[in-house]
Amino acid sequence: MNYKIVKLYDFCLNPNICMLKPIVLEGRNYSLVFETKRMYVVPCTVTRLINRICASLGTTLDAALDYSNSIFKDAHIKTNKDEIMIKLPIVLSVINQSYILFPTASPRKKHAAWILWQNFRGHSTIGQHEIRLHFKNDVFIDEQISFTTLSRQQYYSSILYFRHMDDMLTNYQNPLQMLFNARSDLFLVP
Repeated sequence: MNYKIVKLYDFCLNPNICMLKPIVLEGRNYSLVFETKRMYVVPCTVTRLINRICASLGTTLDAALDYSNSIFKDAHIKTNKDEIMIKLPIVLSVINQSYILFPTASPRKKHAAWILWQNFRGHSTIGQHEIRLHFKNDVFIDEQISFTTLSRQQYYSSILYFRHMDDMLTNYQNPLQMLFNARSDLFLVP
């Protein structure tokens, strides 16, 4: 199958993304990007693409995972001891738009795909080990992911979204203050 190629530095996080999925084409690792109206590849691994998205927003994947861990510790989600949860969704914010992405496996694994929670609409089982993911605008993607993992990630994503929004409203009572702080953070020079 021939895919349109979008260069890494031309790729932008946007509200139309459904899924970032790793694929191998001609022996090279690519990221297959499913959006609500189109599909294309970015010539890099999904992990590198997620790291690039984070860097373009002034953060890192590790910082995003640390934030998620802090939210879940505050939410008292039961884990074994004080371990860091490694398969957590992350929140990435662009001024007044927050995106929740969840991995289908541990984020550093080569086979981990990332799903944009806001566009995810549900799933159906199509085989013993395969699930059809349903997204906004009638986008369907068949994926090998366990029902338990998918359900857990949906649950964690909803908690992260509402806790993050609560955190934003608590810390920024005035929406204009939030916008001012977000914009000024974009122009900090190291």
